[in-house]
Amino acid sequence: MKKQAKLTCAMIVQQLEKDFWLNWDNFFIDQAREGDLIPLLEEIEKRLVSHNCIISELYAIKHDKDKLVIWNEEEKSTIEELKASHVHILIKFEKGTTLSQLAYILGIEAQYIEKAKSGRYGYDNLLAYLVHSKDKAKFQYSPNEVITLKGEDYLSVYNRRKQIWFKGRATKEAKEANLSLDYVISEILEGHITKSQVLLTNDYYKVYALNQRKIEDAFAAYQEKKGFVTIQSLENREFRKTIIFITGKTASGKTSLAKEIIKSIKDIAFRQGETWEHCITASTNSFDNYNGQEILFMDDVRGYGLTATDWLKLLDPYNISPISARYKNKLGYAKVIIIASSVEPSLFFHSAKNYHYEDPSQFIRRLDALVKIDTTYQLSIPHKIQMVNHSEMLSDYYFKNIAKGKHEKIIQKVLSMFLKNMKWKDEKNNN
Repeated sequence: MKKQAKLTCAMIVQQLEKDFWLNWDNFFIDQAREGDLIPLLEEIEKRLVSHNCIISELYAIKHDKDKLVIWNEEEKSTIEELKASHVHILIKFEKGTTLSQLAYILGIEAQYIEKAKSGRYGYDNLLAYLVHSKDKAKFQYSPNEVITLKGEDYLSVYNRRKQIWFKGRATKEAKEANLSLDYVISEILEGHITKSQVLLTNDYYKVYALNQRKIEDAFAAYQEKKGFVTIQSLENREFRKTIIFITGKTASGKTSLAKEIIKSIKDIAFRQGETWEHCITASTNSFDNYNGQEILFMDDVRGYGLTATDWLKLLDPYNISPISARYKNKLGYAKVIIIASSVEPSLFFHSAKNYHYEDPSQFIRRLDALVKIDTTYQLSIPHKIQMVNHSEMLSDYYFKNIAKGKHEKIIQKVLSMFLKNMKWKDEKNNN
């Protein structure tokens, strides 16, 4: 894998909700949400310095007036809605670190950290973006709202640069005029733009709102291609699916655990140069919203939601087969499948239609791991046993406990299984 370069600067853009800040005390997020960004900035500086980084400039601003353009079907026109409140944090390094290491240190997914574009104006553009000086169409924040923890006071920077920034608007608007339907479709087909990016980026969304069918077709075509690449990779034994079953009582934390695992897997994929997406299905009609995402999270699903045959097809670690016609013969392209249920696997699959026609051990042996949440977290794996019945040798499976403890320990074990199945090595998970 290509060695990552150390950053000279970076812009962090993240919502002020605790779910997006891994291993952070709620105090810092709550203070920032209330408008006091200094504790958050001081903690960021502290973490980076402890990892031998040297910061020369550190700025932050809370954006709570940004708007998103969406299509109103009833009115047949676009309307504006407020985006979720979020923070922009700009860091300039005298001695930096890599993107993946920065994400790890700060507990923020790498996709929410922006590198400066190449060229002498890269950092200058990020400085301007704190208040949207070069983006006339966006809300213009006051430079007085920017907090300076290190470096020249932002108000001073703004007053020195504002005339140049305002002139830069014309250049930016000319470039944005080239954002056409053909460009968006081309980027989709190359895998450079995800569905979430289209829906959350104003300029992409304007194109999407007026050309929804064509863009949906482009995503469908890309997902189909990606699916067949996945099939080919499976047939070549380049990887095997990872199947995790999480069980526990209602409100025991099954969903939270699954989401932490998903986030970690997406981070690993990003470090491998891949952008993975996930789909969370409903408890009924599980595949209605599935469109070939790499991670399928079946949250609070019921065993009777699929037939026994469909479950066996879906969970087969080395094959991808069409799910029943009820789902228009959708293919389960997922490389990772996480099932969360309040009942254990034996009872879960027993409720599937036509279960009595299948060997129960087939369901168990397809799972990589069973995570049970009670007073603690327990990890088990399928274990094969041999039995003699009337001189005939039979095989069966049961779950063998291999780990018990806090959820961080269990997640690490699950990630190790995932890496082994993908035949990947990862600098953050090498045990």
